[in-house]
Amino acid sequence: MTEISKITERLSLCAGTLLLAASGLVWLDRVAHSRSAIEDFERVRDRVVTPTEQLNWSERRKAEYERARLKESGPTLAILRIASTNIEVPVFDSTSKTALNRGSGHVSDSALPGTSGNIAIAGHRDGFFRSLKDIEVGAKIELMSLHGQQTFEVSEIMIVDPLDVSVLDPTDETVITLITCYPFYFVGSAPDRFVVRANLLGIPADSEKPTDTSTFHQ
Repeated sequence: MTEISKITERLSLCAGTLLLAASGLVWLDRVAHSRSAIEDFERVRDRVVTPTEQLNWSERRKAEYERARLKESGPTLAILRIASTNIEVPVFDSTSKTALNRGSGHVSDSALPGTSGNIAIAGHRDGFFRSLKDIEVGAKIELMSLHGQQTFEVSEIMIVDPLDVSVLDPTDETVITLITCYPFYFVGSAPDRFVVRANLLGIPADSEKPTDTSTFHQ
């Protein structure tokens, strides 16, 4: 074997070793990120919301939360955070009574957290979503799922009729749509819906969008 061949062989071996090491680091980072996300889900899903955090909740919602706290509410899809309104809430794969009393719920047939399209999430106006009343255009919304973190910026705040489900329509761009009843302090069944629409900042996740919508009932 010539000297040049030996050098080439050594360089190839070194390159292969470096590629394996890089692949290993990427794998370890992915595992660590996934584990961190799962622990984050469990922490927010299982923690008890304190009386201080419930100061602006209705008495009825406080009681409903206590009744629902130890009940099964479905898988946790994501964690929703809005720093400007002090919201940190799990997003369950359900809009059942139990799910919405324990957190927020992903609206079926809308895009899943971490994917592209219109991600619709519902919550109670007199509970976890009460402080949405203070949200402003330009506010940042974070959605952490096992796919990673998506950061959105509020672009529009709307008040719509409950029968107007166009806010759930699929979108070409990736957006998050937060829905709750309105007015926030209305006694009885609220007549309207308060909708917050926010656009994804950065590159959308690479996945398919849903093609159907469904009516939101709260």
